[in-house]
Amino acid sequence: MLEAQGLSFSIAGFSLLRDIDLRVEPGKVTAIIGPNGAGKTSLFRLLTGEQRPTAGNIALSGRPLGDWSSTQLASVMAVLPQSSRLDFPFTAREVVMMGRIPHATGLVRDTAIVDAALTAVDGSYLDKRFYTHMSGGEKQRVQLARVLAQIWEPVTDHARVLILDEPTSSFDLAHQQLTITNMRSFAAQGVGVLVVIHDLNMAARCADQLLVLSCGRIAACGSPQQVLTATTIKQVFNVDVSIGINPLTGTPLVIA
Repeated sequence: MLEAQGLSFSIAGFSLLRDIDLRVEPGKVTAIIGPNGAGKTSLFRLLTGEQRPTAGNIALSGRPLGDWSSTQLASVMAVLPQSSRLDFPFTAREVVMMGRIPHATGLVRDTAIVDAALTAVDGSYLDKRFYTHMSGGEKQRVQLARVLAQIWEPVTDHARVLILDEPTSSFDLAHQQLTITNMRSFAAQGVGVLVVIHDLNMAARCADQLLVLSCGRIAACGSPQQVLTATTIKQVFNVDVSIGINPLTGTPLVIA
């Protein structure tokens, strides 16, 4: 699993995160929610190794994150940032194939995985299209296919981890639902999935565990039913809501 203990992060003496404990367990989807400025992006950057914490520890499969080489880490952890800039005229296939760089599985197997990843995001028709000619939503789907291809199958005894920052921000309703399906499918294979997301109802639909950040601290953590209460949402977001039940999924439905 990916685990953080006592995590704190400061810049120029200003505290962005304080005393964060988090476990991203194999086979489960964990969603991080919270208002703007709560510390979600900072936590994302720490957990992916982009930045180092001021205090506390992060471990993957019981091994400190800093002890992993970049190649070792890339073989078991795939990361999709909120935006991915690519200005070169690569085709969708070439972009998704980048996800296979950490592996030595050969062209035939890699080609099959790229085909499957593009199909998973409804992107097969983009195969030979230049990335620079795509819409924002199409680019995001190709980038999602890239990270799915990166951890498509287990290659070591270590659990795989998929970390996504606002993966559906440019998607229409159908592709939002497809992304939830993909997250749940990978979790069913034993992958630990961590997603940063703003949409509370989407978080309720996709996650086994919700972690609510507020002012750099954990305000609540638990199942969607435990976390998404009118009281917690009022305290964290300063919004009055009613909580219902989604008739299609049985998950909490936040009505503002």
